[in-house]
Amino acid sequence: MIRELKTFVAVCELDSFAAAARHINLTQSAVSAQIKTLEDNLGLALFTRSARAITLNPQGTRILPIAKEILALYATMQLPSDTDIASYYGQLRIGAINSVQVGILPEALKAITLLAPLMQTEIIPGRSIELFEQLEIGSIDAAITIQPAFALPKDIVTQSIMTEPYVLISPKKWPFYSLRQTLEQHPFIHYSLQSSAGAKLSRFFKQQDIKVNTIMEINDLDAIVRMVESGLGVALIPYAGLWIRSTAPVQIHHLGDNSLVREVVLAYRYADRQQPQINALKQVLGL
Repeated sequence: MIRELKTFVAVCELDSFAAAARHINLTQSAVSAQIKTLEDNLGLALFTRSARAITLNPQGTRILPIAKEILALYATMQLPSDTDIASYYGQLRIGAINSVQVGILPEALKAITLLAPLMQTEIIPGRSIELFEQLEIGSIDAAITIQPAFALPKDIVTQSIMTEPYVLISPKKWPFYSLRQTLEQHPFIHYSLQSSAGAKLSRFFKQQDIKVNTIMEINDLDAIVRMVESGLGVALIPYAGLWIRSTAPVQIHHLGDNSLVREVVLAYRYADRQQPQINALKQVLGL
């Protein structure tokens, strides 16, 4: 039954028998047979089938979170009774945005190697929205990213790690008068509008009725700082990244506005909340 439940979850998360077959290294007919076995054992049809597609029906929707919970408990049962995290041999796949990779992640990984020396850790870079998608389908075990503005699926848990304030940065020799004047009178280098930070800035400008002259969009904090240092314009960015670890090459203007911050969170699946690798990650992050 465990095998069939794993296949069922894979089909639901990948929304396709064919994609699930590739993901778990089975033929499509084997996947179909396992789903049929699960439905026969439960006495329930879990999918609505048509000539063009299959869709999860209400019974399948009800059973999916239960199946995930059973699989999580089964994984815990597989651990010997005397296992502690120091002797845990497994894999932890962490998705991380760029500023986290050069910020809090190295120290966290160093602590994990001491806490769980046998555990293999893999880092998967990406933008916030991409990491939540990968987390949902099971490509990664956890993500350290930005709390999104959109609603997350009920089976995804987030825990706050820290908040990062936004700061206005400008070339060192440029005069500074006020936030509004600086933003409206100089070319503006915008954090990518496809990112959570970029979307937050757009909302902030709308709320404050600030008109900026955007000359480019970039999805990397250190690259934005370099552009500002070169005299291309000004920027409003989170106070994070490699550039804050040395003498700043730009003027930094703190806003004194606690409302313009971004929240860095740890995200993982609810069903995995008791898994050893997730507990280890939470421990080193102080959660």
